[in-house]
Amino acid sequence: MYTLIRFETVTLAHIQVENGGAKSFPCGFDPSKHRMEKSSQTLDLKKIRVAVAKSANADSEICGTCVGALYSN
Repeated sequence: MYTLIRFETVTLAHIQVENGGAKSFPCGFDPSKHRMEKSSQTLDLKKIRVAVAKSANADSEICGTCVGALYSN
């Protein structure tokens, strides 16, 4: 499952991946040093791809490494 998350004072949004209960970011982002601003609902792969495309079309900046991981599967 995937969650698109924005953090305060961080330019790029990141995508959190939950696999077998473990949560991580494909780019290695460390969220412990930042405060979450907002997040999407937890989505499956197909739905997170749609959410990312809509965010990109709205000129939202999303981490390229996180986005690339969505399409490498």
